[in-house]
Amino acid sequence: MGRVIVIGDVGGFPDQLRAALIAAGARRKDLRLPADLTVIQVGDLVDRGPDSSGVLRIVGERLDDQPDQWIQLLGNHESQYLPGGEQFFPERLSKADARLLRTWWEDGRLRVAAAVRTADDDDYLLSHAGLTVACWQELGEPATAAAAARLLDERPEPMLWRGFDTGADGKSGPLWAEAGSELYGEWLDFYATGGFVPFGQVHGHSQIVGFRDRSWRVTGRIRQRATVDWEARHVRVRAGGRVLIGVDPKHGRNGAPSWRPLAFDGATVLLTGHPPTGTARATPLGATRPAGPAATGGPAAADSAVSGGEPTAAGAVSGGARSEPAGAGASGESSRRARADRPYDVVLFGATGFTGGLTADYLARHVPQGCRWALAGRDEARLAAVRDRLAATVPGCADLPLLHADSADPASLAALAAATRVVISTVGPYVLHGEPLVAACAAAGTDYVDLTGEPEFVDDMYVRHHAAAVASGARLVHACGFDSVPHDLGVLLTVGRLPADAPIRVDGHVRARGSISGGTLASALLAFSRRGQTARAARARRPLDPRPADRRVRTPLGGLRRVHPGSGLQGWAVPLPTIDPQLVGRSATALERYGPDFAYTHSAVVRRLPVALAALAGAAVLFVLAQLGPVRRWLMRRLPGGQGPGPTQREKNWFSVRFVGEGGGRRVVTEVSGGDPGYGETAKMLAESALCLAFDELPPTSGQVTTAVAMGEALTARLVAAGLKFEVEQA
Repeated sequence: MGRVIVIGDVGGFPDQLRAALIAAGARRKDLRLPADLTVIQVGDLVDRGPDSSGVLRIVGERLDDQPDQWIQLLGNHESQYLPGGEQFFPERLSKADARLLRTWWEDGRLRVAAAVRTADDDDYLLSHAGLTVACWQELGEPATAAAAARLLDERPEPMLWRGFDTGADGKSGPLWAEAGSELYGEWLDFYATGGFVPFGQVHGHSQIVGFRDRSWRVTGRIRQRATVDWEARHVRVRAGGRVLIGVDPKHGRNGAPSWRPLAFDGATVLLTGHPPTGTARATPLGATRPAGPAATGGPAAADSAVSGGEPTAAGAVSGGARSEPAGAGASGESSRRARADRPYDVVLFGATGFTGGLTADYLARHVPQGCRWALAGRDEARLAAVRDRLAATVPGCADLPLLHADSADPASLAALAAATRVVISTVGPYVLHGEPLVAACAAAGTDYVDLTGEPEFVDDMYVRHHAAAVASGARLVHACGFDSVPHDLGVLLTVGRLPADAPIRVDGHVRARGSISGGTLASALLAFSRRGQTARAARARRPLDPRPADRRVRTPLGGLRRVHPGSGLQGWAVPLPTIDPQLVGRSATALERYGPDFAYTHSAVVRRLPVALAALAGAAVLFVLAQLGPVRRWLMRRLPGGQGPGPTQREKNWFSVRFVGEGGGRRVVTEVSGGDPGYGETAKMLAESALCLAFDELPPTSGQVTTAVAMGEALTARLVAAGLKFEVEQA
C-alpha cells in the first residue's frame, strides 16, 4: 500500500505546486518524492498564473527522475498546443514550452486518464474534466475504472477534443465536460432511469461552487447530493452509490489562498506506466488497431498496477481481490528481473495448428511496437508457411524469427524456455503433449499460458511442477481461452460488486453458438476416456493444495433446473461439468475477496425442456462412446487435427455468460459476451493473456495460478479494449 495524492489544476502557479508537494513529504531542495508517494496531476498545468514555464520545469524534473511516481494527465489548456487540439486561449506558451508538451504527448508521459483503488475498495477514474455518460457509452460502457482509463489512454478521436463548442450538450470529452450540467447531471439522470454508475471519478477543470464567496452554481438535486470541503476546495457529489469528486482549486489569476490535494492513504494506482515511443497516438474508435510488426529492441512499456510506486497484489476487477496470493515472493520477482534481457518477450509454440494459427494472426496485428516475438515448432517448413501468410497482411512479419522446438525433445524445450519471457502453448491434447514444456518453463522461471480444458492435465501439472515454478518465479496459467477466462474473470467482476464480509453465491449461465476443430474434438474425447486418470490426479493434488481453514469454497454441479429467476433469461439450466467451475473455485480459494462462504454453479441455458433432456442424453452417449478405443479413433478421423470452422462460420458464432451474484442482501447481474467462443475469441484471450504477463505490472504471484489471481483487472481491461464486453447489468 502507499499514498496517492491528486493535485487539481495548477494553472501556472509553481509556488502553489511546490508548497503542496513539500507538505506531502517531498524533499525541499529538489522536490524529490518519498518512496511511498505517487502524485497524479489532473491537467491544466498552464493557464493564467504568473509562471507556467516554472510549473513545467517542476513537473519535467519529476517525470525524468521519478516517472513511476508522477502521473501527468492532459488538460484542455495543454491540449491547444498539441496536434488535434484547438487554440482557445490567447496567452500562448513559449515555443520551447509548447515543444516540451508535444514531446511528453508523443512519448506517452502525458496521459489522458488513470485509475485508483482506495483502501476501502472504491475505484475511481481520474481525468481532467470527467467522463460523461455519453462518452462512457461511446467507449463501449467499460465496467471498471481501469478499463475506462485504458481505453481513454488509447486517445479516442474525435471524442478526446470534443467539447469546446458543444454548448454543454452532455457529449463533451474528458478534457472539456462541465461538472454540473454534463458530468453530475447526466450521471444522475442516467441512474434515475435505471442505469448503473460503474465507478467513481476524480476530475479538475470546473466546479459547481464559487470558493471565494462560497456560492453555488447549481440548484436542486445536484446541490442536495453535494458536500464541499471549503478549505481543501474539494466537491463531492453522490450518484448511484458512487462519488464524483472535483479537485480544481480555481487558482484563477491570483492563486487560491487555501487548498489541498486530494489524498488517498493505502491506495493502489491501477493503471499507469508509459506507452512506448512512437505509439502514443491511438487509432480512432471503431478503426482497426495498428499492426505490431516483429521488431528487435526492448519490450514495450505497458499499463501497470502500483501502490505508492511499489508493486502490489491488486489485479482484481472493480473492488475485487486485494489479498496477496500464495506463491508470491522475492525469489519470483528477482527471477523476473533476471530474465528481462532474454532475446524474446513472447514465443508461440504450435502456430501450425488451427487455433495456433489464429493466435499467430492476432499477435501479428496486435503486439505492441517493440515486442520481440517468435514462432516455435518442430517443422520449419510449416512454420515458414505461417510466417509467409502473416507477412502477406502484416509486412513487418516477414522477418519473424522461427525457433525449433519439439515436445518429444526436452533439450529443445529447455532452450526455448530459456530464450523468452512468456511461452504460449497451443499443442494439445495437453495430457499427451503438454508436460515437457510446462516442466521447462517451471525450471527456467518462464511464464506459460495455454488453452487446456483438461482437468487431469491441470492437476498433474500442479502436483509435478507447481513447487518448481514457485521457486523459479514462473507463472503457469492454464485455460486462457473460452475455457476459462470469461467465467473466471466474470465471477471476479460479480464478486467485486457484493459485500466482502457475507456469504456469496454466484450462478453462471452459458449461452453460445460455436463450432469445433479437430484438436478440440480430440482433447474432449481423450478426456472422456480417462475418467480414472482424472480422478487419480485430483486425489493426488488434494493434500498438496488444501482449502483455507477459515473460509468455505464450493462449486456444486447441481442438477437440471429452471434458470435463476434474476438472470433475465428463460428456460432450463443444464449442469456443465467442465473445468470452468474448478478454476473459479481455485480463484475463490486464493482470494479472500470472495467472502467467508462462496458457492458457484455453472450451467448451459436451453429454452425448452426436451432440448435440455436431449443435451444431457447426447453428452452421456458421447461419454460412453469415448470409452471404446476404435469408436473414439473413428470419431477423431472424421475431423483431423489442424482443421476447423472457416471465417464465414466463425463470424456467425457468439457467446454470452450471465452471472447472478447474491450476498449480504444484495443482488448483482453481470454478463461477459463476445464473438466466436472456441476460436476467434479464444485466440484473442490467449494472446492477450501472454501480452498481459509480458508487459503489465501484475500482482507478485508464482507457481500454478488462475487468470483471476495472476492477471485480474489488467487482463479484463485488455479484453474490453480488444472488443469483449464485461458489463454490470443490474446491481
